[in-house]
Amino acid sequence: MTIVNKFTGFLKSPDTRSIGIYTFTNFFAKGVSFLLLFVFTNPLYISPGENGLLSLFSTSMLFLMPFLSMGIIQSTGADFFKMPKTEFRDFFTTGFAMSITVMILAMTGLFLFREQLQQQYGFPVMFCWLIPLITFLTFCNEQFLGLVRNNQQPNVYFKANMYKIFLELGLSFVLVVFCAWRWQGRVAGILAAYSVVGVYGYWYLRKMGYLFGRIKREYVYNELVYAVPIIAMQISIFCMGSSDRFFLSGFTNDNNETVGVYSIAATFASIIIVLSSALIQYIFPKIYKQLSSKQPDYMAIKKLFRLYAGIMLAGALAVMVFTPLAYRYFINEKYHPALSYVFILCAGYFIWTMVYFFYSFLLYFKEKRRILLLSVCCIVVSIGFNYFLTAQWGARGAAMANVCTYSTALIFTLLFTRKYWRQFFKSTDPVIQD
Repeated sequence: MTIVNKFTGFLKSPDTRSIGIYTFTNFFAKGVSFLLLFVFTNPLYISPGENGLLSLFSTSMLFLMPFLSMGIIQSTGADFFKMPKTEFRDFFTTGFAMSITVMILAMTGLFLFREQLQQQYGFPVMFCWLIPLITFLTFCNEQFLGLVRNNQQPNVYFKANMYKIFLELGLSFVLVVFCAWRWQGRVAGILAAYSVVGVYGYWYLRKMGYLFGRIKREYVYNELVYAVPIIAMQISIFCMGSSDRFFLSGFTNDNNETVGVYSIAATFASIIIVLSSALIQYIFPKIYKQLSSKQPDYMAIKKLFRLYAGIMLAGALAVMVFTPLAYRYFINEKYHPALSYVFILCAGYFIWTMVYFFYSFLLYFKEKRRILLLSVCCIVVSIGFNYFLTAQWGARGAAMANVCTYSTALIFTLLFTRKYWRQFFKSTDPVIQD
């Protein structure tokens, strides 16, 4: 078979089509967001300080997400291939009941500490209910899209994301520009979009028979046991990727302006994370399916890693090349001092995409002890680097801490997962005889 024929067959394969849909959907959302950055970074509509507050708002949701999801999203992705449908419905329903309980507790806790949050970070009282509510809606969205991916329905995934993208960004644009709602308009657009997609997700989940099962005590117990290492893992992910905003806010006293400028640089660098998320949505189910078979095909997993790593490297280089052009033509000059941070952050995020690939083995086999120990190590390393480097060099130090943290996390992760990745790295391509 010629190279041309192989390439043509690759382009026509269902797997390539699925990758294309997942990648296009995620990048379309990011692309539209970037087109609106020249509006949302214009001080006439949203000031750098307000962008800093928005960054802290989204970062707070990232912090709450591990406690609200409790590892349920990860369990759903793996147990979907293990459980009969009737048992899975009970497990799925139990997970939702647990998350609703945490959402209510979070609203109560934030309300009790509202004065401290106002004084330290400038949080308005409305954040007390908005942060837990939108976090819960995000959890619902992840559960819905996860099952869509597992059922290999990329068209449904595409439609759901398009609804969310156009509603969130379109409504945000109208409220910010024409109604002068400033940062409140951006938050209102997010709330509306996730609410509508939540209704669509409810219809899908009910149609597929995943809802209204029994809430079982055994599932609650199992998830709480599994939740401890998963919550620790998600906290470690938060510390490595998002805690830098809170350290910057704590070490600066400029109404979050430094955080706002820094967060735009992080947004550009995070394009590589968007690309990774798109591929992971295709690759993780493939890995789980191979691992759940009686004789796993480690060569297939090795090929998935090659594909993933190659695309990540190309994506990281592309971000570094095109970001300066985007800054020059689209971003207000008040944000230009942070351009150099993009390259540092992008290098760190690329390393993280490699780290998360190897997490797939720990998540599938539910290696609770290893996940917990790895997470604790990453949390300690992240807090240490962020505290000392940010205190010493401010925003540049925060970017440097990002690279240092992810590099150390990669070393730890390779050590903790070596018994798994050695198997597929030792596998060889079959010899094809003429």
